Amino acid sequence: LSSVQGSGCVVDNGKNIIYGIAPGTTAQQMTSQYIQLGGSYTMEYSSTVMGAGTTVTVFENTAKSAGTAVAVFTVIIFGDVNGDGNIDTADAGIIIDYENFLIFLDPVADSARLAAADLNDDGNVDTMDAGLIVDVENFLLAVDQSTGLTMPV
Repeated sequence: LSSVQGSGCVVDNGKNIIYGIAPGTTAQQMTSQYIQLGGSYTMEYSSTVMGAGTTVTVFENTAKSAGTAVAVFTVIIFGDVNGDGNIDTADAGIIIDYENFLIFLDPVADSARLAAADLNDDGNVDTMDAGLIVDVENFLLAVDQSTGLTMPV
């Protein structure tokens, strides 16, 4: 599995994560614009719209092993904490609830959501990140999906 050159997509084969794709990207767009497979491999997506936590399963389709899963990647859309493919106040609300101990995000099971939430890359998920999401929703900032950091519009 690799990224399409010039797409901005990053396929980290060591950590099995994919990022650098635009919010709202569909499975069809992923296959045609962002990632590519070599040989006799196919992909299956856990959702039709890519969001934080969407899984991409790679299958090897050979005569000996038709449909054998060989890898599973997790998609990260920075700023999209709830996994719907959008960056909005719902995501900021989750961060606030997490910071106030109203919800629990498991460091392993929810690692994609936690990575998506930490927009200032300080290792903490807190109100600073929620504020950045609000600024993104209000078109004051944009998220560079290749780095996970915000920048002025």
